[in-house]
Amino acid sequence: MEFSKSYTVAVVTALVLVTISVAGFAGVAAAQNDEIENRTVETSNETEYVEADIVFANSFENTSSETAELTVYDASEFNQSGASATPVLEDSWTVDPNATVTDQYNLNSTVFSSGSEYRAILTVGNENNVDSAYVAADDESIGGGWFDGGLDGSPGFGAFAAISAIGVALATRLRAGGA
Repeated sequence: MEFSKSYTVAVVTALVLVTISVAGFAGVAAAQNDEIENRTVETSNETEYVEADIVFANSFENTSSETAELTVYDASEFNQSGASATPVLEDSWTVDPNATVTDQYNLNSTVFSSGSEYRAILTVGNENNVDSAYVAADDESIGGGWFDGGLDGSPGFGAFAAISAIGVALATRLRAGGA
């Protein structure tokens, strides 16, 4: 089956426009809040506190300050209801570049209790503005998030790759004399 050159160009153009539109929607979604930590925090009889620790980058992308938000749920409630569960703790910080946040929530004076599981979710406006972050009980081994800003994690990278592939395919087809 052969297609005319104008038909091929029209189809490729339509694909490019659809890909750009999808990338635009992905960019808008990415501009919301980036989840940088989502983990179960387990407390024990040895736990004295739960700690949130965030090390921010030396400079921020597209902003002069960054806001981080911590939301903690009872783990079993979160497993049943997801983010619509009632949080047991909410906290937030707005910081300048090169800041470090370290907050401790003592078990005796907060909503945390010994021998329980919680779901801790930490979000920021732009994960590229964070060097490292974790939320953990003081007696847990810490496996927090470290960010290296790889290109494949950037919003729109998939769209860029798709448009490039379409362009290469079209150029190859046109050079080969195809329609």
